Amino acid sequence: MITFIVVGAIGLLLLLVSIVVGDLLDVFDVGDGLVSGVALGAALAIFGLAGVVTSQTDLAPGWTYAVEVGMALVALVLIQLVVRRVTRRESGGHWSPVGFVGVTTEATGPGGGEVRLDGVRELERRLATSAERIERGVRVRVVAENGPRVEVAPLGDPAPADPQTN
Repeated sequence: MITFIVVGAIGLLLLLVSIVVGDLLDVFDVGDGLVSGVALGAALAIFGLAGVVTSQTDLAPGWTYAVEVGMALVALVLIQLVVRRVTRRESGGHWSPVGFVGVTTEATGPGGGEVRLDGVRELERRLATSAERIERGVRVRVVAENGPRVEVAPLGDPAPADPQTN
């Protein structure tokens, strides 16, 4: 039972830190955007909780683990779907990320890349392009928007004047 409590506590910690500070999986470059820290933390917490509850029943150990893993996977998928839906939904009309500041999570250039923006509405990473190659970990500013993609420039470069900036 200690194992379930430890796994649940780690999951709860990951969940809380991902909500408050930002997605830890992005910081450590884990998951490559497939799964968010919120979803993974919640799944681990549910795995631990289910383990504690089912270990108190008369189920065989194999069934106990099957129930825990099943519940954790269902939670992982459902919460990840909710996170993706929230990130794609635009509440309050259209808003533009032009002018937002962030950091490159992958090297970015004319062929593409990836950034994480510091905006309140930005929960996940975004696909990005830039005029020249920008290495991973460089602070950038969004200079243009092209659908879900953004064009970025290194923060040291002056951003072009845009009347539609937030």
